[in-house]
Amino acid sequence: MKDLNGKYFHRSTTNYLKDDEMKDLEDKYTYLYIHKTITHDLKDENVQLHDESAKLGLFTLDQLRGFSVGKKLPIFFPIKDHSLYPPSLPKEVADTIPFSSSQVSNILHLFSVSPDSPKGKAVQDTLRTCELEAAEGETKVCATSLESLHGFLSNAFGPEVGFKFLSTRHPTITTPILQNYTVLESPREIESAKKVACHPMPYVYAVYFCHFDATETKAFKLQLVGDISGDKVDAVVLCHMDTSGWSSDHIAFRMLGIKVGDVVCHVFSQGNVVWINQPSAVTVRAAYV
Repeated sequence: MKDLNGKYFHRSTTNYLKDDEMKDLEDKYTYLYIHKTITHDLKDENVQLHDESAKLGLFTLDQLRGFSVGKKLPIFFPIKDHSLYPPSLPKEVADTIPFSSSQVSNILHLFSVSPDSPKGKAVQDTLRTCELEAAEGETKVCATSLESLHGFLSNAFGPEVGFKFLSTRHPTITTPILQNYTVLESPREIESAKKVACHPMPYVYAVYFCHFDATETKAFKLQLVGDISGDKVDAVVLCHMDTSGWSSDHIAFRMLGIKVGDVVCHVFSQGNVVWINQPSAVTVRAAYV
C-alpha cells in the first residue's frame, strides 16, 4: 500500500518500506536465482542480510519442513514491471540481433533506448548476467525466443518426455507490500525426475534465463494468506540439495548463515517458473516424508 509520499508499508505498523528498499529487495530476489554471481557490491552487513532472509522467502530445508499450519512468515512478493518484460520475438528475428555486452551500444540504439534509463540499465544488467559462467554442475542458457526456450527444455528432459511448468501465483496482489503470511497448508513436495528453473529477464524483448543442476533439487508447494490484505498465495519453493558448485560469496549463504554445500531453499516470485516432468497428474507428498 502507498502513502502520499510514495512509500510502501505494512498497514499494522509504522515500518515503512521505501521505494529504494523495495528495489533492493527486488534485486536480491534476482541474485537468488543466479548460482554463479557477483555480490561484492551489496552494502548490507551480514546481520542485516540474515534478518532479510525470510522477507525473500529464503530458508533452510529444516526451516521449510517446520512450516506447520498457522506459522507466520514475513515475506515480500515483488510485482513485475511489465514495461521491462516485453513480448518475445520469433527466433528468426531474435537470431539476427546481437546479444552481447560488447554490442550493448548498438542494441540500445537499435531499440531507441537510452543507456541511462531504467530499461537501458536493465538491458546492461541482463547481458552481464547472461555472460556469467555456469556454476559447477550447472547447465544454463539465456533463451532469446520461445523456440530456443523449448529447445533447451527438450534437451534437458530428453526425447519424447513431456514437461509442464509450475509458478507462484498471487492473482489478488496488486501492490507490493511487506506483511506477515500465515501458512494454510504444510509444504508439499512435488515429485519430478527433472526440474528446470526459468526466469524472465528485463530486456528489450523477451529473454529467459533457464538452468538446472546436475545435483538433486526438490520442489514444494506452499499455500499462504496475507494477514493484512487477505491475499492468497500459492507459492513454489525450490530447494538446492547440494550448493558446493555455487559462488562462495553467494548472497544466500550470508543471509542464512550457512556455508557452501549446504541446502538452500527459496520461494519463486511470480513469473519465475519450475518446469517438471509431465505425468498424468502432479504427485505431491508431505515435506517431512
